[in-house]
Amino acid sequence: MSIVAFKLTGDYAHFSHPATIYSSLTYPIPPKTAIMGFLGAVIGEEEHYKLSTIGYSVKVDKSIVKKSFVFNGVKFALSSNMHIKEGYQDSSEKKQFYRELICSPSYTVFVDLSGLDEVYQEKIKTYLKEHKTSFTPYLGINFCLADFEWIEIENIEKIEDEFCSVDTFTLKDDFEFEGDNFGVKLTTANMACGVEEGRIFKDFKEFIVEIGGDNRIKSKNRDNIYQINEYRAYFV
Repeated sequence: MSIVAFKLTGDYAHFSHPATIYSSLTYPIPPKTAIMGFLGAVIGEEEHYKLSTIGYSVKVDKSIVKKSFVFNGVKFALSSNMHIKEGYQDSSEKKQFYRELICSPSYTVFVDLSGLDEVYQEKIKTYLKEHKTSFTPYLGINFCLADFEWIEIENIEKIEDEFCSVDTFTLKDDFEFEGDNFGVKLTTANMACGVEEGRIFKDFKEFIVEIGGDNRIKSKNRDNIYQINEYRAYFV
């Protein structure tokens, strides 16, 4: 394993469903495809599908708080319906676009780089440590600017137990309900875990995500859970 960790923060975030740009709702956490795009922005890789062999895990650092935001736009921008030559715009073509935003998002992200070429691995580690990027990184959409902070991994250990509590998400099939789960707020999210050239999203999986509370969630271990510093991370 070649695991790196970093804090990912911003004023706002919006992670829309990849099947459409018109979805107003947001995932509670960045999907794997969003982390691939973030790392691509960091190192200057425009074809971020080349980073699809990473493994990743996300911990929500604080309770998810959302609010709706409205864009005032034009339904057919710069089309003949704008009546540019006549010097006016048909008011019937005006449209409002709604987006659900996550307020002050903060995540701890773990990425397994061992599936990437060494050139990619070293560049990602260097740029994250030095807090520099090739392109502007953002949290889902371009006005949700992202900031990040390198986390030094002091210890890492593979968990051998068949079941254990984790600080991150888990897959729905591996989620184990128990009494302690009453102390957390949970949600489900069906997110893509892969993307091909041409932005063709694939490998959708159903996740259980903790969005509030102090307790851990219990998960089946498929040799993919690691103790990293003080956290237990489930990787996909």
